[in-house]
Amino acid sequence: MPNPLRLTVTGMVGLVVLAAVGAQAASVEPDAAPSTVVRTSETTRVAAADAPNVVVFLTDDMRTDDLGYLPHVRNLLMKRGMTFTDAQSPHPLCCPARAELLSGQYAQNNGVHHNSGAYGGWEAFDPSSTIATWAEDAGYATAIHGKHLNHFDPDAPADPGWTNFDILLEPATDYEDFTFFGGDSFSDDYVTTRLDERTVADIDTWAGRRPFMIFANHVAPHIWFPESAKGDGDGDRGGRLPPAEPAYADALKGLTPRAFKDPAFNEADMRDKESIVSGRPKLAARPLKRLNLARIRSLLSVDEAVAHTVAALERTGELDETYIVFTSDNGYALGEHRFTGKDRLSDEILDVPLVIRGPGIPAGTRSARTVSLIDLTATLAQLMSLTPTMTIDGEHFVATLSDPKASGLRDTLLVQTGAKDPSVRFPGWAYRGVLTQRYSYARRINNGPTAGFLYDRQHDPHELANLLTDERYRAVRRELERRYRVLADCSGTGCNRDFGPLPRPAR
Repeated sequence: MPNPLRLTVTGMVGLVVLAAVGAQAASVEPDAAPSTVVRTSETTRVAAADAPNVVVFLTDDMRTDDLGYLPHVRNLLMKRGMTFTDAQSPHPLCCPARAELLSGQYAQNNGVHHNSGAYGGWEAFDPSSTIATWAEDAGYATAIHGKHLNHFDPDAPADPGWTNFDILLEPATDYEDFTFFGGDSFSDDYVTTRLDERTVADIDTWAGRRPFMIFANHVAPHIWFPESAKGDGDGDRGGRLPPAEPAYADALKGLTPRAFKDPAFNEADMRDKESIVSGRPKLAARPLKRLNLARIRSLLSVDEAVAHTVAALERTGELDETYIVFTSDNGYALGEHRFTGKDRLSDEILDVPLVIRGPGIPAGTRSARTVSLIDLTATLAQLMSLTPTMTIDGEHFVATLSDPKASGLRDTLLVQTGAKDPSVRFPGWAYRGVLTQRYSYARRINNGPTAGFLYDRQHDPHELANLLTDERYRAVRRELERRYRVLADCSGTGCNRDFGPLPRPAR
């Protein structure tokens, strides 16, 4: 595969990664020509002169421990901004998570429970009121590049609110042969390169003219699903390993997944788990090592795109006026609890990286506050002085961005996964439950009271001992179930409650 129009920093970054992952990033200057874009919406409103810009990098299926391999993210964002060590994707699957980020609402309110089926994908989502339309109403130029919700109809009109609606059409996880909504089509190419170029092009177009909000929704490190793929046995659901661009094809040889050091990896005893998962076989280490390495290599190109964006913002004089967000739609399991993938409510899948750099954010800080993707939407709306035209469910954390010790009201977070089957008693749902600072609790809807889990992370941080039927935790279980029932249909501020102290387990 050739290296198409790669930006000038490529060779340098490859050396940085191979020599020392944590090395200081050098200054870079992109030289790519602007690509063809589709301008779908223009507004005559002018935002306030001091309105900040926002650039969001959204990866696909990235683990929090993957941050350790991205030198530009570490040096340009983490060392100059705030890292959230307890960021959660409360519905950890592609479409539901992205719908949450666009709407600031849980699935019970935005309608997207899954990637497909009666409650899934693009058709389940109403785009008439999103952070894009609110930003447009406030006078922002807006762009979305890359991954959208699955199954978007190429003959449908662009979603409202986006000045540049530049999404990838199906198959949207093809790294080499891909087409954008406006018709730009590429073969034997590399998708991260093109998303990088298109993001920088919008910065060059709008800098100094109007405030902008750009979502750079990258494919990496998702499993590769080319249209012609039949699967090669590595990865999940028959996909192929994500390909690296040539500059990183040999990076980090011999890398061992950090998941291998987790006591939950190939969990020794699964008998305490609910019946649908207790029979999982142990997983072979070799394919997981190949998968992990391929994922990291694909992320190195996203890391380079971050460097190009920061350089473009600095070159155009916009860096000090821009909030840069780096996060993922969900986490990913690499053998923990004998599982590989997402769409489960375990720690490594719920956890997502979240780093924010921008005006007033103290450099090199970390916050332990529990925040979610829905909270991120509420926070961006506050920072940009937007007026949402519907009720949003997130609790903004603007105060924490200036003081990492600042906490919020909420002590219990709703978490859930969806189902495709509309015929069950509770259609559209699989697991639903709650997280607190100490406990993880969820039940599999439609499968009875013993199908689920309760973990006491204070004593069991790796979630090995399922306490759902443990009599010592009966009072705890009842209170967590009560909180779930209160939150199950919540909306707005009702989703962000302080329930107070939990009962203690019996001795």
